[in-house]
Amino acid sequence: MPAAVWSGGIVSLAAPCRLRLTSALAAALVLVPWLISSAPAQDFPTHLVRIVVAFPAGGPTDFVARLLADKLKFLLGQSVVVENKPGANGTIGAEYVARGEADGHLLFLTTVGAVAVTPHLVARLPYDPARDFAPVTLVVRNTTILVVKTESQIGSARELAALAQRKPGVVPFASTGSGSMTHLALELFQSAAGVKFLHVPYRGAAPALTDLLGGQVQAMFADAPVLMSQITGGALRALGAA
Repeated sequence: MPAAVWSGGIVSLAAPCRLRLTSALAAALVLVPWLISSAPAQDFPTHLVRIVVAFPAGGPTDFVARLLADKLKFLLGQSVVVENKPGANGTIGAEYVARGEADGHLLFLTTVGAVAVTPHLVARLPYDPARDFAPVTLVVRNTTILVVKTESQIGSARELAALAQRKPGVVPFASTGSGSMTHLALELFQSAAGVKFLHVPYRGAAPALTDLLGGQVQAMFADAPVLMSQITGGALRALGAA
């Protein structure tokens, strides 16, 4: 049965099985489907609206969610809060939403990992993205940046690859989680350069960035919003962007 999808105050119908992601670096706002009822549209929302983020506070997805929450509370005339449910590249947050009350008051702001990548990497997931979620809208298209600490002697992506070539499987390279877009960016970088880094997955961008700044890892890919202040402030050096 088609799911009712709320977007910008307009109710439309969309089949969950037609879930599409238009960019590998996009964030999508996903809504738990609820059965179509005879209640008038103006009755929604009737209580607190929650936006679930499957990553820790302080990361780019969390940043976007809090901007959305501030705007939505005025548009909806109802309180909107952000709940962080990090872990397993979005799987924990996705399962939480899939098992939640299907009345439209529980929203899921996610990167493509939980809904498009992880299902191809994990044999048995506790949710089905096409069955359990209905797409609402594309929210953000991010630029992914490759960075190192400014104090590093690495001045280019070529030099970083050369370092990994001299020390295969030794140079620590952070990602925001196994199966995340930043992990896939790392795998593509390794494949193109013919080198091997030591992959260090984190539970999101914020803890990965903390360890990069602390010197525990050598480099990382991450979305521009979480990196720009550190780049412009001189703490990080950008080696490339996608």
